[in-house]
Amino acid sequence: MVVIAVVMVCIGVGIGLLARQRFSARLRSVGSGLLVTYVTVLLLMGIGEVYFRYGYAESDGLPTLASRNWMARYWQTNSLGYRDREWTAADLENRTVIAVLGDSFAAGWGIENPADRFGDMLAAKLGDGFAMVNMGEPGASTVEELENLQAYPFGTPDVVILQYYLNDIETAALSIGLDPQLNPMANVPEWVNESYLANFLYWRLAGRLQPEQRGTLTYWQWLYSMYDHSAVWAIHAEQINGLIDAVESNGIRLIVVLFPNMLDPVGSVPYIDRAAQVFEARGYDATHVLKLFDAAEAMPIRERIVSERDAHASAAFNQAVGEMLYERVGVVMGEQSSGG
Repeated sequence: MVVIAVVMVCIGVGIGLLARQRFSARLRSVGSGLLVTYVTVLLLMGIGEVYFRYGYAESDGLPTLASRNWMARYWQTNSLGYRDREWTAADLENRTVIAVLGDSFAAGWGIENPADRFGDMLAAKLGDGFAMVNMGEPGASTVEELENLQAYPFGTPDVVILQYYLNDIETAALSIGLDPQLNPMANVPEWVNESYLANFLYWRLAGRLQPEQRGTLTYWQWLYSMYDHSAVWAIHAEQINGLIDAVESNGIRLIVVLFPNMLDPVGSVPYIDRAAQVFEARGYDATHVLKLFDAAEAMPIRERIVSERDAHASAAFNQAVGEMLYERVGVVMGEQSSGG
C-alpha cells in the first residue's frame, strides 16, 4: 500500500501545483479540472479499496487477496485441521463410518457451505446410522491421503471414499526431480499485494491477457506428460497400490471417485482411465470405481465449476456426485453384510 500511496500523493501534489501556478490562466484552468477529476478518482478508489478489503470474497486457484478473504469467511477446520465437524469416538460408536479421503475437491474448495459437498450430500441421504468423516486436505496427493487415513485417531472406518484428481501424480514426479516450476506469483509486482483493489484488477487483467500466467495451460500439459512418463507412472501406480493394500489389510471397503480436468473432461479421459485401471486390476469394478468425465461433460461448464477463476467442482456437480455415490454405497454395504 505504501508504493501506491506515494505514487498517488506525488500525482496529487503535481496537479495541485499546476492548479495554483500563476504563469498561465489556461494551465491553471486545466489543473483545476484535473484536480476535480483526481479527487473523484481518489474517492472512488477509496470506496473500491474498502469494498474489496472488507466486503468482497471469492475462491480462486491462486493466493489472491479475494481468496484470502474467502478462506477467512468460509473455511473453518476442526482440531485435526480438516474442514469438518469435531468428531469424538463416542460420536462414531454404533454407526457405519465412511471416511472421505482426498484433496481440495473432497474438502469443497470454492463451496461456501460444506453441506453442499458430495460427501455431506451423501451423508444426508444415508441418515443418522452413518457418520461421514471428511479428511479432504487441499494439495494432498495419494501419499498424503494414506498418511491422513493412518493417522486418524478414532479407529478404522468401514468404508473409504477416495477422491482422486489428476494432480495426484505430482508427488511421484517430484520424487525424481521433475518439477513443473510454474509459479504464477513469481513475477507479480509487489504493489499488487499492497492493495485489495489493485489485486482484484491485476488478476482480472492478467487472467484475460495472459492465461498461462495463472499456470493453467502449461501446467495441464506438464501433468498429462507425467502420465506418459514411464518412470513417473510406475512410481505413482505403486503409490496407489500402497493405498489399496492399506485399505484392504484393515478390511475397509473402498469406493474411488475420479475427478477429471473440469475445464476439459474429454481431454483428460486417457489419464483418468489409466488411474482407474490400477484399481480395476485389483478387482474393483464399476460399482467401486466412479469415473466422472461423462458426468462433467454432460453439464455446461458454467454449471459444473465454481467460477471462471476457480475450476473446482460446483455445488451442482457435487450434488450429482453425491447421488451417484448413494447408489454405490448401498451395493458396497450389501457386499459387506453378505461377506463378499
